[in-house]
Amino acid sequence: MRFFIVIAVMILVASSSSRNHHNAAFAFAAALPTRNVPTGIHVALAGDDGRGNSNRISVSWNTVNNTASSIVKYGTVSGKYDVTVTGSSGAYLETFNHHTVTESLAPGQTYYYVVGDELSGLSSEHAFKSAALEDKKQFSFLAFADLGVYNGDSSINYINSIKDQVDLVWHGGDVSYADDSYTHFGCFTKFCYEDTIDEYLQKIEPWASFLPYMVAPGNHEANCHDASCLFDSDRREKLNNFTAYNGRYRMPSVESQGVLNMHYSFNYGSAHFVSVDTETGYPGAAEERSYIGLPCGGFADQLSWLENDLKKANENRAERPWIFVSGHHPMYQGNTINKDFQTAMEDLFYKYGVDLYFAGHVHQYERNYPVYKGVVEATYSNPRATTHVLIGGAGNDEMHNAQVKQEKTAKEEEEEQGSSLWRPAKTGTNGAWTVVVDGDDHVGISKVVIVDDSTLRFDYIRTSNGEVFDTFTLTRDHSKVY
Repeated sequence: MRFFIVIAVMILVASSSSRNHHNAAFAFAAALPTRNVPTGIHVALAGDDGRGNSNRISVSWNTVNNTASSIVKYGTVSGKYDVTVTGSSGAYLETFNHHTVTESLAPGQTYYYVVGDELSGLSSEHAFKSAALEDKKQFSFLAFADLGVYNGDSSINYINSIKDQVDLVWHGGDVSYADDSYTHFGCFTKFCYEDTIDEYLQKIEPWASFLPYMVAPGNHEANCHDASCLFDSDRREKLNNFTAYNGRYRMPSVESQGVLNMHYSFNYGSAHFVSVDTETGYPGAAEERSYIGLPCGGFADQLSWLENDLKKANENRAERPWIFVSGHHPMYQGNTINKDFQTAMEDLFYKYGVDLYFAGHVHQYERNYPVYKGVVEATYSNPRATTHVLIGGAGNDEMHNAQVKQEKTAKEEEEEQGSSLWRPAKTGTNGAWTVVVDGDDHVGISKVVIVDDSTLRFDYIRTSNGEVFDTFTLTRDHSKVY
């Protein structure tokens, strides 16, 4: 459907007008004053103290024009910045992205900071909290996928309301939905791809500048396919193959021997987190050739890296008992199995005892039993197989009925409809592994609370009203290495 919309728009837009708009954008940028206020500030975990702890923070932001320097000034007292670090900037298209990594930080400490350039202008003050050491047994994080500018406000606002109660945010792909920008009002004949990323990062800045914001690639990061890109080969090529995604964020791939923001891992407290590329990182992956005709992928041997990473994490269970993996595509969803994905990674998940796999892509919530090769363990009490959860309905352009689902609780809806909402509407769409489903454009995210070395609690929250729609407890015996 999207392809035909694009073709229709292409008929309306001439390539010459696209070129004129492209040149006008540069002329406008050149006419701007030299002062560049940093926007879209966000932070992520970085560094390694030699014991695997994330002892640094990367800070990223965007400016319209380049600046003489990309600095972060920070300290433990508001308004007093004892340390200044310098990073780098670059432009993959028109505006400039800046990435700077702090020096080693004290664990679990709040730092106050400003970013920018002394001549062009510094930001207002923000704060972040450095990561805890591996002996932190109790902590919590948010996990979800598929969050954009449209229909995402309830999740964005909910996260901001609880940002002091969680330790990090893990976003499993489809970040901002910039490639759907051509469907936005006023963007049918205007280049809105970059503006949409800017708007998204500005919306999430209140919490993404405070909480480590860890992202994974989704299909909506692959390329730009609106009319402006299809008619303009420069834009089309520069925005292909996850370029904007890799330019805007700085994930800890250097520290974990990963590749760009495509696949990497990090540690927090008593857990090891792995972000995988389900779009191009294995044979048969969906985005290795996009429908705009340009090749994607070619980032490196993800599967060898993944096995080495999981093997090392599994051997380190005494210090970090929990292992979590996040990727955009689900392996199990409804009554279907993604066979190419399963062939690539399921044996590794099982061999090295991955506790939970978080997915998105399908715009709903689905909790599954632990499952391996389609065989279900109908328990969350010390299962051998990986538990799969789908949290793909954080709020985005393609959840067309999301706004009419804002107020009613699950109980009220069940009473109104006279049937349980805990199953898909159509019969025969559950797998043997399916336990709970919340679909029909309900907007939600998950919160995971690490209770101790063997117990975690998982909550799925409808962010329109803060209701915990589903919860379960997973226990795993981590005293042994698989």
